[in-house]
Amino acid sequence: MPTIIVESGELPEAVRRTFTKVVSRWLRGEGVNLNHVITIFQDLEPGAVFSGPFPLASSGPYALVRCRIDERRPENFRRGLCAQIVEALDQVVPPGRIFVQFEQVSPELHLTGAEVLQETRL
Repeated sequence: MPTIIVESGELPEAVRRTFTKVVSRWLRGEGVNLNHVITIFQDLEPGAVFSGPFPLASSGPYALVRCRIDERRPENFRRGLCAQIVEALDQVVPPGRIFVQFEQVSPELHLTGAEVLQETRL
């Protein structure tokens, strides 16, 4: 279940929708079930993130993006996803201020409530 968390100053609703469409379409093209793609936007206060002693927001818009993906995904998948993330944000955030981090996880560690209930009712 790919989970993408975008932390930034407040992004307009149109940017959020475009982001989710661009990234979800790319992931679907890579064989990911769209029902498994979760995107979370978290707004950060201007003084919440620092680069050294300087507030990151003082130099303009930025985005910190964490992607939790299957640990078996190859490097070209990560690079492709990163490219889509940058493309989806670059109208409001300069590419050099988009920071993408990948957290590789085991899909077996992700469950839904429906899966658990189904197992307990068998």
